[in-house]
Amino acid sequence: MTNRTRTIIIIVVGLIIIAVGVGAGILLIGQFNARTAAAQKPVEPEKSPVVVVTHDMNLGEKLTANDINISEIPVDVIPRDAVTSIDSVIGKFIKSDMVQGQMVLQNNIADPTNNNQDLSFILSEDHVLMAFPSNDLISQGNVIQRGDVIDILASISETVEQPGSSITTITTNSTIQTITATPVVRDYTIDAFQKVSVTALVLNTVNNQNGSDSGKPSTASYLLALKPQDALVLKHLIDQGAKFDIVLRAPTSTAQFDLTPVTDEYITELYGLQVLP
Repeated sequence: MTNRTRTIIIIVVGLIIIAVGVGAGILLIGQFNARTAAAQKPVEPEKSPVVVVTHDMNLGEKLTANDINISEIPVDVIPRDAVTSIDSVIGKFIKSDMVQGQMVLQNNIADPTNNNQDLSFILSEDHVLMAFPSNDLISQGNVIQRGDVIDILASISETVEQPGSSITTITTNSTIQTITATPVVRDYTIDAFQKVSVTALVLNTVNNQNGSDSGKPSTASYLLALKPQDALVLKHLIDQGAKFDIVLRAPTSTAQFDLTPVTDEYITELYGLQVLP
């Protein structure tokens, strides 16, 4: 083998080695770029279906198909007792206020078919259950049902101090004017409470003359889930002899009405009444 042939072989082998090295480098760079891109791409969190409420709901309301929906929620934020089946909660009551999009948990719901018929299952920790008499006109027709949304109107008489005549006393150094106050009984009609959900009904059994059950019970009182302060105010109105009337709202009503308390002066001004000579 001549020196020229040996040189050509060495050059060819060198070119092959260079080509292999370049190919390997390109391959390694491609793998590196692919790994870098994969590392930079955000990882889509694993999700799972969970039952959520579709609108704001109040304590004691019954869940229907229109109130709930399935939503895909990241697994790492789903509580252990989250409800995953719509059928398992339809017809059950919620035990606390809920907001739109909130996940339904097992401890948020109660089964109304429980054997002991214990109404405490629909009370949250910051509510109390209060019995309210049903002696108004709308109650006499058994119109109000469990779960209805009502407003409670009240008329009450209060004794207030009305300024009377003034008495002027003259002393050596100064003049003292004294205003005497006269107690006056004033009548007020107010919206005592708005958007109250009827938690349950206490029924009276109406018996026929022969003593048998007529099968048409009447409402004896309502059970209302209230905040303790609201229950205290309602008790005060009852103790003061207020006259109550219940008005029924639409089931979907959430408005807070801005009402003005009605007095004798309000009626006089509203209808343009004048005192007759």
